Amino acid sequence: MKKYLFFGMLFMLMAFTGCKHEVESITLNTERIMMEKGSSRELKAVVLPDKAPQDVLWKSNDITVAKVIHPGGIYAVGEGECKIIAYAGDRRAECTVIVFAKNGGDTGHAPIEIPTDLKYTVNGVDFELSGVAGGSFDMGGTPEQGSDPDKNEYPVHKVTLKDFHIMKTEVTQALWKAVMGKNPSYPSFINDSMPVVSMNWNDCQVFIDSLNRKLASKLKGKKFSLPTEAQWEYAARGGNKSKGYKYAGSNNIDEVGWHPGNSEDVLHKVAQKRPNELGLYDMSGNAYEWCLDWRCAYRAEHQTDPCYMVQESEYVKITRGGSFHFTTKGCRVTSRGGIPPTEDKYDVGLRLVLQ
Repeated sequence: MKKYLFFGMLFMLMAFTGCKHEVESITLNTERIMMEKGSSRELKAVVLPDKAPQDVLWKSNDITVAKVIHPGGIYAVGEGECKIIAYAGDRRAECTVIVFAKNGGDTGHAPIEIPTDLKYTVNGVDFELSGVAGGSFDMGGTPEQGSDPDKNEYPVHKVTLKDFHIMKTEVTQALWKAVMGKNPSYPSFINDSMPVVSMNWNDCQVFIDSLNRKLASKLKGKKFSLPTEAQWEYAARGGNKSKGYKYAGSNNIDEVGWHPGNSEDVLHKVAQKRPNELGLYDMSGNAYEWCLDWRCAYRAEHQTDPCYMVQESEYVKITRGGSFHFTTKGCRVTSRGGIPPTEDKYDVGLRLVLQ
């Protein structure tokens, strides 16, 4: 009887003490944000492990610049720079907040230029680009991706990017025809409002060169190109407006993308689903998108504006975003696809950046 009593007490003790989980880490969805005076933003904290206490304490080290108005909610009070600090257990994470005046007043820093949206027209076809403010982010299989990431999505590493612009939609067949005079797309998917597909990476370079020449007088020294893989992921995540979604703009792929579960295995017109935080459409699903880089193994060190233009082990150029035809898992913002630059696929298109 004493033996059973002993084990019963031991079990109760384990129940009270054995389930305690220490906080291993806390991270924020961005390390630096720029805010207009009088505006508000949301920060998101990820606490690991998942079973650790999730209570996060938020503080500002200078409430005359920015203050915490609710958990994760930041309000820009006055010009300057401060730190927003999130505490979980004995761990902490910081975000630098720079607040500027509506009239561009002096903050003690170099003038901050917030990229504005742009619009261009080529032979009667309009297209738009969203301005993406530069910043730092964790690239690769971050916690919101769960168990889905493949080995080539690791190690997660810090990347810092400068400002750039990116097209709000994939290049449409109408735009490709306006520049090139013909449509290479798969015959079953011919529609001016659909993404152009079935052109290889090298074909994209010819298109881009022609577009840059046609718009040279309006670009003021800037040029269009394919996005680097890092630019693509940062934009798909929502840039410094990111809410930490698994897909581009949502944790529910049906809200933002055409994928094998809802596409009926056909390509769709652009901008039919909800955009992400930056106003970008179809970055998850519809058509894969060519990137500039060769597919290379990730490095663990912090990188600034990385671009892998030297082939390493794979004769494969990066494709990102998933498609209507391939796996839903491939539509995640961190998933890395790739095909040789001389091949074309009926579910691979492109989206351009300007910088």
